[in-house]
Amino acid sequence: MRSRSSLAAMSGLLLMACGASDGTSHEATDGGSVAEDAGTSAIADASGATALDAAFAVDASAHDAALADATSSTNACDHPRPGPDNTGVPKGTTLKASESITVMTKGAVIEDLDVRGSITVLADDVTIRRVRIVSGDYYPIRYFDNDNTGLVIEDSEIQGTSGDVTSAVAFANYTARRLNVHGSADGLKADENVVIEDCWIHDLSNGDGEHNDGVQSTGGKGVTIRHNDISGASNACVQTGDEGAATEDLTVDCNWLSGGGYSLNIRGTGATVPKNTRVTNNVFRQDAAYGPWTIDDPRPTVSGNRYEDGTAIPYR
Repeated sequence: MRSRSSLAAMSGLLLMACGASDGTSHEATDGGSVAEDAGTSAIADASGATALDAAFAVDASAHDAALADATSSTNACDHPRPGPDNTGVPKGTTLKASESITVMTKGAVIEDLDVRGSITVLADDVTIRRVRIVSGDYYPIRYFDNDNTGLVIEDSEIQGTSGDVTSAVAFANYTARRLNVHGSADGLKADENVVIEDCWIHDLSNGDGEHNDGVQSTGGKGVTIRHNDISGASNACVQTGDEGAATEDLTVDCNWLSGGGYSLNIRGTGATVPKNTRVTNNVFRQDAAYGPWTIDDPRPTVSGNRYEDGTAIPYR
């Protein structure tokens, strides 16, 4: 829910790392410091962690039933519909308990952890995979302090414990694949140079006075949202605005979209009017308060969209 402009008061946050896994250990680590090169697990600034549990297999109950009345798994562009069985940490993965982590090594790989807290990324080309994060922090994955690039997050679950959790990830220059995101105010913040694909974003906090979005952008260029299932947001599946710059080159393709006032709320006026918007081949549930979309871009590409019953949705 918070924009980039609200971050100044939160600068200077220092998180300490603990509980790194080497793939064989079955206990959280006490003391020490680990920072390894690309291709290896890397966690900077380790501090004595209190083991939440020894390493444990991901409980299948974390992947509860998919959305009610789900359509066939090959509806949106002949692609499997994201849900509890193909997003998040793969079933059977053994995770190591960890507290908050700060990553400062370029090319670091953070994997196979159960994090109670957050991951702060202060380096380029970091990969986070097979990680479960349960967090009450503003950003379970904090990725904006140094304007880093190249972050990849995949096969992970990110659970916000309340609406105080602003979004799972923020703000730019990352790729998110096969994530299971739920419980936070917004699912993902995506301003520019972001790819979100094959993710399940659902069951956001939706507290009193909140305006929750599955994916929210406050302006930027080059966001692609494809092959996702986005639902359970009070305001919109995808919301753009004009707090900073115009939203340009936004692509929303081959998704399952449900709920909100408008499921797609693509906004901007004057100098920040959206440009080069593409909304194609999406499947909408007929449950938005006002309709599938409102789009301020005067010349968008809108085609191939339909409701779950197969009815085509014309533009204008």
